Amino acid sequence: MVVNVTNLNKGGYLMPTGFTPNNDGLNDCYGIKYWGTILDLEFSIYNRWGERIFFTKNPTDCWDGRYKGLPQDAAVFIYMIKARTTCEGSIFRKGTFTLIR
Repeated sequence: MVVNVTNLNKGGYLMPTGFTPNNDGLNDCYGIKYWGTILDLEFSIYNRWGERIFFTKNPTDCWDGRYKGLPQDAAVFIYMIKARTTCEGSIFRKGTFTLIR
């Protein structure tokens, strides 16, 4: 038996473009999903003034739309992710997403 391993079906390590933290059980938390096994992680979220409002090294943690216990207004936020997975030695992703109220 011959097994050919290729990178044609690579996940791309995508992130959602928005979330709705309204406690309806759908999209209430912004985080990493479907990235496989994450070995190392630095996940940060910043507001439009560049203030880091969320940080974790735990792949199962996600942001609930609060900062210092207060719900944040609907706005665009920035994420930055540095990670290492079992499939990829070094991953860096940054982008924006929208908190929808």
